[in-house]
Amino acid sequence: MQAQPRQALPELSDSEVKPRSFLTSLMLVLISGGLIILSGRLLYTKFTSVISRDAVINGTLININAPEEGIVTELPVKTGQEIIKDQTVLTLKNDRVSKLQVETINTRINEQQSQLERAQAQLQQQLALLQTLLEDQQNQSRLETFEAQNSVAQIEAEIKGAKSTYLVAQNKYNRSKFLRVEGALAQTQLDDATSELELAKNQVDSLEARLQAIRANEQAAKLGLSLSRSRSNYDPRIRLQEVQLQIADQRKAIQTLQQGIKDAKAELIQAKVDTDRKEKAVVKVPTSGVVWRLSAQPGQFVQQGTSLGQVLDCKRRWVDVFVDEQAVRSIHPGTPATIELYGLDSQVLQGRVTMIRSGMGRLAAGEDVAVPITPNLPRNSQVRVDLDPGTDKGNPNLLCYVGYTGRVTFKVK
Repeated sequence: MQAQPRQALPELSDSEVKPRSFLTSLMLVLISGGLIILSGRLLYTKFTSVISRDAVINGTLININAPEEGIVTELPVKTGQEIIKDQTVLTLKNDRVSKLQVETINTRINEQQSQLERAQAQLQQQLALLQTLLEDQQNQSRLETFEAQNSVAQIEAEIKGAKSTYLVAQNKYNRSKFLRVEGALAQTQLDDATSELELAKNQVDSLEARLQAIRANEQAAKLGLSLSRSRSNYDPRIRLQEVQLQIADQRKAIQTLQQGIKDAKAELIQAKVDTDRKEKAVVKVPTSGVVWRLSAQPGQFVQQGTSLGQVLDCKRRWVDVFVDEQAVRSIHPGTPATIELYGLDSQVLQGRVTMIRSGMGRLAAGEDVAVPITPNLPRNSQVRVDLDPGTDKGNPNLLCYVGYTGRVTFKVK
């Protein structure tokens, strides 16, 4: 057969070729530009950031221990519930608390009260005796003054008579002396006159001395003093002083008893508070947070110090991150970090590096943590990232994201 000649393709005009070439070129340019930008971003990310291998959000747990032994009667909270500081989470009741301390203090108060009543009665008796002694002293002072005044009057009268006798004796002596000089009187008669004069003078001097002594006694009596003693050689005012000292000592003893009763009553109040606290202990949380775990149930008997549960302190959260030791060289304390949670695609948290631990072992938190961290593996470093203040805590049922895993990107220079 004779081969048929091939039909020639229709030729395209210049106007049809140019638009197609332009669109193709534009698409190639755009694709190339996108690839360049993507490559640039990948290179920028590679040189300016470090991406972790594993990361978990961790937090501090506060242990709640039983302050006393007892039976759990009230448990108004549940796991995952948000609580505030000093909120009651559990109530314990113990009907076996001993009240011996309260009874002992009550007995001591009753004994001291009886002693106080006896001391007060004795003080009243001493005060009555003091009043009697004061009245006796006043009466005695008046009697002594009256007696002294009478004695003074009597002695003054006697002195007046003695002075008169003295004047008579003096006149007789002068006359006898004149007659003796004239020779009309014997010497013996002059001597008798002289003796009478001296006797009269001595009597006047004696009476004046007695007058001074009696006046001294009178003045002492007016001042409440005594220059003489009683017939039994005992000063009656000493008894008054003794009673006054006894009253002062008794008042001090009463004050001591009153203070002892006051202290015992304060001790009794505290003992009753302690007893009530042991009979019904209310357990409160020391900080705000979320109930992480409850290990007690209503009706359960727990011993003192038994763990009742744990509270997660959402204010103290951080991220434990593991990165390659080669990459950790670019990370330093203060390096910004972005945390993307795997369980919540839209949740992104921000924080900064606070500690870096390379080598074997792990970075100990120094306190109970929600998620125990496994020891470092070789060629891995553990990094701690503290979340920024005000970081979203999420719903309480999410336990402030503690336990969630994610990926951490460190923004290095």
